[in-house]
Amino acid sequence: MSHDTVLEIAQQMGRIFNDLDEQIAHQLVAEDFVDYEAPPGTPGGPAGYLGTARWMNSVFTEASWDHIDSFADGDKAVIRVRFTGIHTGDFLGFEGTGNKVDVEHIHIYRVGDDGLVHEHWACRQDLFLLAQIGAVQLKLPPTGTRA
Repeated sequence: MSHDTVLEIAQQMGRIFNDLDEQIAHQLVAEDFVDYEAPPGTPGGPAGYLGTARWMNSVFTEASWDHIDSFADGDKAVIRVRFTGIHTGDFLGFEGTGNKVDVEHIHIYRVGDDGLVHEHWACRQDLFLLAQIGAVQLKLPPTGTRA
């Protein structure tokens, strides 16, 4: 499978979160799909990934994952997105605050020879998201100074 095809499949995965597109979930997500970033106990396969998307959209009103950059190598595609939304529901025990969130994510998808996505990993700015909803306070050093 070409790098372009792997990248196109991975980019389509964004429609699951942005549009809650069930058809894409069942078309692209393998039954043995593993989401290594989902909360413990989340089922695999298309239903599990779609369930995570529904949950995030219920917690963050106006949730959006906007493409910034991407590339593919072999059977993996890397997608960098900006996640924005308004925290209106319970997020990991933190009740909705109405605060806006704006953080970046990096998602990695492994696409099998069958054209289906089998694995997902992510690196997210969760600490900054938690700070934006008021769950933690960060005391960052001033920038532009030498240590």
